[in-house]
Amino acid sequence: MKWVVPALVLALAGGLAVADGGGTTVEKGKPAAEQPSGNPNKAEPGLAELGWKSYDATYVPVKDWTMKVLHGGYAAVTTKGGNQVIPLPVKDKDGVAVKAEQFAIEVDANHDGKMDERIKTDGAMCLVSVSYADGTIAPYAVRFQKGGGGSWNWQRSGFWMATINKTQLGILDNNNNGKYDENGEDAVSVGLTGYATPLSDVVSLGGTLYSLKVEENGKKIWVKEFAGETGKLDARSGHKSLGMLGSAMFQNGQTYIDLCTIKDKAAVVPTGSYLFFGGECKATSGGQSALMKTGTMVAVDVKKDDTTKIAWGMDLKIDFDFDISGGTVSIMVSTLHVYGSSGEEYYSFTPPAFMPVVQVLNAKTGDQEQKGSMSMC
Repeated sequence: MKWVVPALVLALAGGLAVADGGGTTVEKGKPAAEQPSGNPNKAEPGLAELGWKSYDATYVPVKDWTMKVLHGGYAAVTTKGGNQVIPLPVKDKDGVAVKAEQFAIEVDANHDGKMDERIKTDGAMCLVSVSYADGTIAPYAVRFQKGGGGSWNWQRSGFWMATINKTQLGILDNNNNGKYDENGEDAVSVGLTGYATPLSDVVSLGGTLYSLKVEENGKKIWVKEFAGETGKLDARSGHKSLGMLGSAMFQNGQTYIDLCTIKDKAAVVPTGSYLFFGGECKATSGGQSALMKTGTMVAVDVKKDDTTKIAWGMDLKIDFDFDISGGTVSIMVSTLHVYGSSGEEYYSFTPPAFMPVVQVLNAKTGDQEQKGSMSMC
């Protein structure tokens, strides 16, 4: 069975609350622009002649990774030709050679046939070299995670960074294949705020919209002022919460924009249909937070010279499945979903202190029959 409980005021993680409001309003209106197709991020030759400006990027390895990326994840160490490898581009080889054991993994970082690094702990990072078809050699930071049965997983642990229009821009190989130009698969962090969206064809830097292209190896970033139609999207002033929005990412085709990286709450964006992709709501002080995802939220249109406003956040509702057996009502915490007033979903509460108290009432008398708290185990 399924049940929905409204929550007028719901405290999340000991003081972070999200509740009251809902709906979306659009000022004025014209047809939405068509979504682009293909991969606009690939930096083909001849961009300078078309008015694009290039920026040389610097590689930044990160020992203690804290940047939040709401897509992608770890990849498994693989076996090719009977050898264990991290499948990154390496000239004349199947990847970076490794030797995985139950309690450690060794890495041939410079590809000379000798293991240079020995990693024993989750999250530990080492620097290897990768090479590309054009002869480019570049550094690549890898961090590791222990799997089951002696297996190991790995993930990128660095990014290429350039400063454009006084704004730091980080480009991440988020699908772990050594390439940085794959729209929607790789990632971009505008302002290095601690969050990264999927790699976008358009970014807002220092208040100006730019079309963006990235070389496959990440060493060079190209931008050109955006020449398309624009409107404004305001999702920040209408988010009702006792906390604050740390990140609010919206997607329009191949454009991904985190509205919290833009100074103005009514952010200038390309016209089109925008769907909430994800983000984070957090307390104004302390470590309480909750991640956010699309849930049942619908897309909104941003039209030329108009402002689209989104009202979301409070009130919340809790949706869950339950069973009745032998006079006992059982609720599985895995079926619990918390939705905001526009259908956005809140999850991964930190600390995990979101423990709803459930009362079961007698439908005839209104008296309490059972009461209990959901358990995280």
